[in-house]
Amino acid sequence: MASPVCLKRKREPSPTPESSKRVKEIDRNGVPESEHRSRPPRLTLPFDRLQEPVTLKDLTELLQFAALGKTGGLKQPSWCHLHHQRKVSGVSVVVLEGLSQAHFYRHYLYFKHLRTKYTSRHSYTPSPGNVISGIFSSEVVGNSSPAGALGDQTSAQPEGGLRWHPVIRKFGLESRGLTGYLLTQEEMIKKHFPVHGMPGSEGFVCTDSDDCVTDSSPLYGLDCEMCLTERGNELTRISLVDSRGSCVLDELVKPPNRILNYLTQFSGITCAMLQPITTTLREVQSKLKKVLPRDAVLVGHSLDNDLRALNLIHPHVIDTSLLYRREFGQRFKLKVLAETVLKKQIQTEERRGHDPTEDAQAALELAQYFIHTGPRQIVELYCEELWGGSPAMYQPPVNRSTSTHKHNNNRFAEALKSSGQSALFIGKRAEITLALSNQQWHSSDREVLSSFKRGLESHSFSVVQLSSFSDHLKSMISTDQHYHTMSQRLREMCVVFAGPLPSDYTERDVRRLFSSRGTVRAVRLLNATQRMHAEVEFELLEGAVLAVEMLNGTLLHNGHIIKVQRPVKESTLDLDVFLSCLQDDPLNANVIYAAGLKANAKTARLAAKVNGTGLNAEAAAKVNETWLNANAAAKFNGTGLNANVAALPDKVNRARLHAKANHSGLLEKVNGTLLNAKAKLAEANGPGLHAKAKFAKLAELSAEVNGTLLKAKAMLAEIAAEAKVGARLQAKTAGLCEEDLREAFGRYGAVKGVILPAKHSGKQKRRRHAFLKYDSPDTVDAVLSSPVELWDRKVSTRRALTPPHLCSWVTMMTTTGSDRETPDESSQETGREEQEVACVMRKLDRRVGKLFRSLPDNTLSIVLLPGHNSSHGDGLCFLEVKQGSAALSDHAHNLNTDQFPDT
Repeated sequence: MASPVCLKRKREPSPTPESSKRVKEIDRNGVPESEHRSRPPRLTLPFDRLQEPVTLKDLTELLQFAALGKTGGLKQPSWCHLHHQRKVSGVSVVVLEGLSQAHFYRHYLYFKHLRTKYTSRHSYTPSPGNVISGIFSSEVVGNSSPAGALGDQTSAQPEGGLRWHPVIRKFGLESRGLTGYLLTQEEMIKKHFPVHGMPGSEGFVCTDSDDCVTDSSPLYGLDCEMCLTERGNELTRISLVDSRGSCVLDELVKPPNRILNYLTQFSGITCAMLQPITTTLREVQSKLKKVLPRDAVLVGHSLDNDLRALNLIHPHVIDTSLLYRREFGQRFKLKVLAETVLKKQIQTEERRGHDPTEDAQAALELAQYFIHTGPRQIVELYCEELWGGSPAMYQPPVNRSTSTHKHNNNRFAEALKSSGQSALFIGKRAEITLALSNQQWHSSDREVLSSFKRGLESHSFSVVQLSSFSDHLKSMISTDQHYHTMSQRLREMCVVFAGPLPSDYTERDVRRLFSSRGTVRAVRLLNATQRMHAEVEFELLEGAVLAVEMLNGTLLHNGHIIKVQRPVKESTLDLDVFLSCLQDDPLNANVIYAAGLKANAKTARLAAKVNGTGLNAEAAAKVNETWLNANAAAKFNGTGLNANVAALPDKVNRARLHAKANHSGLLEKVNGTLLNAKAKLAEANGPGLHAKAKFAKLAELSAEVNGTLLKAKAMLAEIAAEAKVGARLQAKTAGLCEEDLREAFGRYGAVKGVILPAKHSGKQKRRRHAFLKYDSPDTVDAVLSSPVELWDRKVSTRRALTPPHLCSWVTMMTTTGSDRETPDESSQETGREEQEVACVMRKLDRRVGKLFRSLPDNTLSIVLLPGHNSSHGDGLCFLEVKQGSAALSDHAHNLNTDQFPDT
């Protein structure tokens, strides 16, 4: 007989606290927290931040955080985000001496390891000193600041989160003299100030300034007004005030180019004001140089714009928009600062345009007040009014018990030593802030590579210098010829030839035809042949490629069929291979290029609202609604009419909230009628009137209100018509905006980022192309396979070829003389030198690949092409966190989906 089966369920063991905790350790996405803890470190950066160059200060900020982290009292870098810093096993910096950004892209095909192993690439602004010395001698700003090292550190700590306020993080707690608030040269370069020897400042005039200033040097307030010309924004008025606020220079200036828009609502300049003016920009520059003493300090609000309008270089400046600083690079308006801090009303709506003398005085007083009061008191007094909260909102979750790195010397090299980390420099002998026992000097790259591999495990922070190319440059007969040839080769990739063209075609006609494919930098008509042709030079490779693909065989209006082709030269023989590799570049993954963009009527209306040139249409609708209600009220009996007339003031007042202050005349008329209506309504409801007489008075009152509202309706229509014309002009000069593109291209999939070309004075008036990043290749295929129309205009699209950090291929480096000059040396000699350079590049790339392979997993690796301080171009910075094979798939996914986290 079979034994009976027990159907009683076996009792499950009660869950332990540990198992319950494991069950709860699930994040919102259903991923166990243990999986998050196993994620390797990685770097992320916003897509639209890629066009801003990295400076040495930015680089050291990242290096310090990667090496010391939050336990050293450091915060995340301001320009990127390093995830899981505690898992970073080491930091490696490789400096390729003598190389610039132009070298990399001229010999792009030879740098196989650099362009494939490093997924982050950024332009680097060359620093005036030695880069390696700058890294080790950089100041570490954290819990171990010099102010905190004096006396009792606990009592010296500011209350709440005051020390994390952006003003305090920059300037500290103690008051300084005016020299403590001057912008450094590096800061001026980063904030786009004109600096001697830097690209974009060619032809600028330098003031006669001393090399150094003191705390007693005089302050001068400066403000300029501009108008829009064919060459961009140009100077129309300048005002300069001395340290007492007295105006010492106030001049109107006649721009040399044709004016398209006087921008009167901002500048206050009209055509009649400039009609008799003959003063030129050069004359104003001479007057400024005479007025300013040699130790003068210029003060202004967003002063970089004023100096660029003046074509002026001045080394000692204070910018009030950077004194009263905000988070994430945002800036306060001068009007807001003057009203809050100085209790002054400037740029009022009653005045037509800004007064530059008033603005210069306000900026000067703001700087003087900041210097006299000190940063701590400024924050304490105005934190709520300006920054919108108490200092406690800036306090990060830092565990002070883990902040064990208390350094007397705040240099990075000493901070590494105090934290127990070993730093190492390998390269040629150099004067750097590092103990000699931590330096290894070698004469060749091969020796450097061998030494690095031998000492890899004993050092967590290393800087390696490879100088073979720098040595090769010294052996060249003419380095200027080398840079000239390289610049010419880069330019040739962006050039196309078009023709034959009609005999009456002008450069403007050619530019109009080709600008729909990209920004045209230059057009040259070729009349040497029997039929006229044109050489068209684009800023970007995409423009040239689209011109060949889409304009070749175009039938012009007069029956001419043009042929568009690339020049056939030695430098363009491998162009197809070059373009294919660029398209597969990790930086261009899921990025498309769109050209032929133009602002539409919707943008015009938006511009009108933002700039106050139009009246809100909702106000007109509400006034019309009020008029209809009042008209209907006359048909009711006395009681109903009383109710409608009584509600009339509230309805019109709601409409008035949407109207602009500059329409005060209309509002006064409506308000006067309402007050009169109230008085008559009280009289009609008074005792002693018969019902018939009461109704007659109410009917008379209704007719009067209706008449006023009809006049208001007519005035609103007239104002709206004027605003529409002004808004169209504003949109014509403003171009398109990011919101327009996200809305238009978002129907194909989520747009992760948009890069619009920067507006540079004198280069282009409108932005007609953009780069858009999607989250998947399928979305990119859908965009490219569909005919894209933007506001009834066909848009040209293709996969991106230009990495996001590049603004132009042609101006990547500038050389003296014309780009079209033929080399003095024979083409055979030039070809031989280029072959030698290519051989050096291949060896360098192989050595960088070997260095990268030898690094342990989770090492932050940075390769720096330092560039040059002359006109030979910017540098380039490569960043990557080396990961094991198990993490590579997750890392590739993160490259496409990561956004800048909220921290």
